[in-house]
Amino acid sequence: MKKYLLIGLAFGVGSTAFAQGTATNSTSKPLQKINPIAAKQKASVQKNQAVGGSNDSFESVVNKIGSKPAAVAPQNRAFTSLPIGTSEYQNQTNASICNRVENNPDGTIAATWTFAADPAWTDRGTGYNYFDGTAWMASPTVRVESARTGFTNIGTTGTNGEVIIAHEASDLHVSRRAVKGTGAWTETTLGFPDVWSRLSVGGPAGQSLHVISQTTGVGTTPFMGQDGAVAYSRSLDGGATWDKLRTVIPQIDAASYLGFGGDSYSIDANGSTIVIVAGGFDVDVVLIKSTDNGDTWTKTIVKDFGVPLFDAATMITDADGDAVADTLETSDASLNVVLDNSNNAHVFYGRMRVICDAPGTGTGLGLSYFPYTDGLMYWNETMAPNAPVMIASVLDLNGDGLLNVYNDPAGTLLGMGTFQRSLTSFPSAGVDASGKLYVTYSSLFEGINDVGEGYDTELGVLNAITQAGKSFRHQYVMRSNDNGATWCTPIDITQPDLTNSAYQYHEGVYGAMAKRVDGFVHVVVQDDQAPGHGVSTTTTPDIQAGAANIIYYKIPVADLTCATSIDENTSVSEISLYPNPASNSVNLVLNTTKTAKANITVYNMVGQAIAQLDKSLVNGNNTIKLDISAYNTGIYFVSIIVEGKTYSQKLIVK
Repeated sequence: MKKYLLIGLAFGVGSTAFAQGTATNSTSKPLQKINPIAAKQKASVQKNQAVGGSNDSFESVVNKIGSKPAAVAPQNRAFTSLPIGTSEYQNQTNASICNRVENNPDGTIAATWTFAADPAWTDRGTGYNYFDGTAWMASPTVRVESARTGFTNIGTTGTNGEVIIAHEASDLHVSRRAVKGTGAWTETTLGFPDVWSRLSVGGPAGQSLHVISQTTGVGTTPFMGQDGAVAYSRSLDGGATWDKLRTVIPQIDAASYLGFGGDSYSIDANGSTIVIVAGGFDVDVVLIKSTDNGDTWTKTIVKDFGVPLFDAATMITDADGDAVADTLETSDASLNVVLDNSNNAHVFYGRMRVICDAPGTGTGLGLSYFPYTDGLMYWNETMAPNAPVMIASVLDLNGDGLLNVYNDPAGTLLGMGTFQRSLTSFPSAGVDASGKLYVTYSSLFEGINDVGEGYDTELGVLNAITQAGKSFRHQYVMRSNDNGATWCTPIDITQPDLTNSAYQYHEGVYGAMAKRVDGFVHVVVQDDQAPGHGVSTTTTPDIQAGAANIIYYKIPVADLTCATSIDENTSVSEISLYPNPASNSVNLVLNTTKTAKANITVYNMVGQAIAQLDKSLVNGNNTIKLDISAYNTGIYFVSIIVEGKTYSQKLIVK
């Protein structure tokens, strides 16, 4: 495999992890943190392709500018935004978004976040606010728990109860009450030292709590043979008792993976169906699914990493066996999974590129990643395994074909706040009653704050680490009307109450969407005026200037217009496959609005291409007969690429 030179910089993966201390006193698997000393120079390639599904060439040419670009015209921001809380602790997740918002059928909403009023974070815990159908409560000034916690999740139990799960320094902390929005919390712990939990509520009566967490013991005593296993726990009675505690599901155990990083997983439940997605810089993106409330599981590879059981201490990223390190496309560990109304899983994650050409654990050794990699990837269960598509990227606001970021004269700082994720990442998704899909994500905003003064004039504070000029991230929302085949144009929701270009100087990140969309999309976002989360100034050179705001957004679905699709030039108006199931032949029908060429590939369940053909399409109806008489009984996937847009259909051979 050719070693691609992808972007301006590739940074080494260091060993800093964030959990309970002021920055780094967790013993869990190290997160992928930048090690600036180990920086490797790489060349740039062409501008990232706009959204639409092709994953051929994604990287961006970086235009590092030393002066402020022309002001960006403000967008229409007429929807509701309301501050509902604050936090001095601004690292709401290390990778994937927590389940932080519940939109209940009775019109009430509960929102949570990691809260701290003390700049030293001694009082860190769950920030909680509640909308009773008429108004939000006052912004909280204290945490929910009696103990110090972080990285919180919320769920509604039954029809009226609620539960919060977060982690302490050495335990998972559960807070429950019978009536949501009011009353004292009953607090318990689960008795094991896991961190970075995720919660989803399901089961026949909405009383089953499904929890995943990362096990501790990394580098000392691995858990069940893994340095950072994803452990699964279950309660069938709303958290009163637990029939499964800290189990490792066989499909993601030590036989397949060395371990997973903190927060690099997501979970969703709908009735008795549960889905978990996990991934990271150096592992597959893997989906496991249960249809019996967590008793048994099946596995699908969404994105194959390329090197099984990869260990950066002893191996290079050689995917083709030629003894040369390859640059591999992978996930950035920020993933989200949501079940639609038919219990089909939809997976989102940030796209990343990595390389390991010098194995080891010292400075300059081990896995390196490319921080200017861009792209929000998407996959669902109707698509072939190992065939995700890109649906969003940084918007080219000035139309120059370049990604414009600040140029640090010293050459040591990134041109944006440090999150160690793709430039477009942190997805969180929802579904409405009609089955339409919604996703919110954070993406680099093409515009920079003031440069040259050595401080940020919008903040009016001295920045001793040369913060001036770093680009912000903004929060975006978009919708799909056709089960993920195409996506509407995203809207920027950052600071809608501002009517001038000052919204450019805000960072919207860590957006959590309520899964239930009811005519409005409900999103909770962290907002401040300093790029980056600022939690560790030692390894993450971002400032933290006071408390960040936690903002609730209520966006009418009518604002998410699909009159102009992201993929404006698509020529396919309809696609179908019949008969299905079939045994001898199947008809692939494509309705197109103009002549075009189609590349058709059939994949089996493990993602192997078993048939391929090219067809010329005419304007109108095209019927293509596929011979499947030699296929074994089972499930296949038909992938169709027309003008760079990828479509997929599931085929059942009987």
